[in-house]
Amino acid sequence: MFNRKTGSALISSLNNNYSPNQNAGFVSNGYERRSSLTLYVPMKIDIDEILLRNPPDFEYDRDKFVYILHLISSIPSRKNNVLDNNAGYTPVNKRLLQRRIHNYSKYIDYLAEKGLVEVDKQFIPDKKSGGLKFSKEYISVLVPVEITKWTLIKSILYLNQNKNNLLTEGLTFLKKWFEDGKLTVNFEGAKEELNKLAIEEEELGLPNIQERFNSRLVPLLELMSDYTVFGVDNTGYRLHTSITRLKKELRKNIKYDNKTLVSIDIVNSQPFLTLPLFDLEKIHTNDILSKIKSPLYFPNSEMSDTLLKTIEMVKDEEDVKIFIDCVWSGNFYEKFGEILQKEEILPNESFQGLRKKVKEITFESIYSPNTSIAYSSCVKIFKSTFPNVYKIFELIKTGRGNHPAFSIMLQRLESELILEKACKIINRINPEIPLFTIHDSIATTEEHTTFVENIMTKVFTKYIGKSPKFKLERWD
Repeated sequence: MFNRKTGSALISSLNNNYSPNQNAGFVSNGYERRSSLTLYVPMKIDIDEILLRNPPDFEYDRDKFVYILHLISSIPSRKNNVLDNNAGYTPVNKRLLQRRIHNYSKYIDYLAEKGLVEVDKQFIPDKKSGGLKFSKEYISVLVPVEITKWTLIKSILYLNQNKNNLLTEGLTFLKKWFEDGKLTVNFEGAKEELNKLAIEEEELGLPNIQERFNSRLVPLLELMSDYTVFGVDNTGYRLHTSITRLKKELRKNIKYDNKTLVSIDIVNSQPFLTLPLFDLEKIHTNDILSKIKSPLYFPNSEMSDTLLKTIEMVKDEEDVKIFIDCVWSGNFYEKFGEILQKEEILPNESFQGLRKKVKEITFESIYSPNTSIAYSSCVKIFKSTFPNVYKIFELIKTGRGNHPAFSIMLQRLESELILEKACKIINRINPEIPLFTIHDSIATTEEHTTFVENIMTKVFTKYIGKSPKFKLERWD
């Protein structure tokens, strides 16, 4: 049962106005050595007391137990729907875990034997060990627990990560806003919001209430710790921080220098980012072919040539023009919905209901495998409305298992425009403007929103051909 009383003592050891690098030490082999790292485990699990009462029958390190327990809540905080997709269990990458704890199975067997965790025995060879979840007796709100083993800390912070070090280093000017002590969290307000969400989900009969609560709590605790979560992934080149993982409803509890933050969001960002695909000049300007992560696409390949020839062939077709006009309007989902209602493909319904349905049709058509056309009514609707647009999408996703190439391409384009172009220009002109990114949006303090929006407008106009519509959202 979900515990509504999280208690103010939960974060007593953490300080909103923390001092950056306060436990950092000397540089060891290129890595900044730390004396400790804070991880998070359920309040009801006192691992030191448990190990004292029941010593394991193998040589062990207490910190490795803490790390495994921490993963059960931290992985769902980074991956949406992981709990729902795995019946409440957290899947753990077997190979990564073995690099950090070579005999990890003994640790997991001990935790299961003592009743702290339950193990899902199903696994994918060489990829996933059995999923883990806390037992009902021990599932409870998270509390901070420190580990001090340097080799484990080094591995967690610096090694075996899906992290592009070169791109991450190039964005250190964004990291400073997390480390200067001016970013604060209203923990009591955030906790109240989390309780409210949990109660609503409990009333709806959703499973894994406490697990959901804990996964949403992790980014908050990270923001209040002395370690900054900051890294660009190797897939879509997106920047990941505790703010990008923070539940949207909790943003109002974050302030910078006691000022309200305002995010500048791209309206209809996913359809908007597809626009260079219908302009050969913009294909080359944005180096789109290099952003398509598919074994079928490489410089001067047959598939690359086919894509370019197809774009040239369809760019002036009527459905392509209508698609582009709908996107330029800033109301793509609404405009697309009007077309579908006019053709009696979708019934008349509420504005929100229609927009949601049209968004589902668009996203499924963009991201699903080409084979989904055989059974998906959403994809069939999109293809019948925008046949030549769909033809381009289909080409990029050609090949068994290659459909993620489209979403990766869009993410890389988004990251390049937001991080490498807009943010770097803003920082070069005025390095005193605080910047926090959430993939396709940039947040700053209220007095800087006009300037930031103007730079974003110029960047998108140059690289896409026209600026998107922006929506400003105050975090209050």
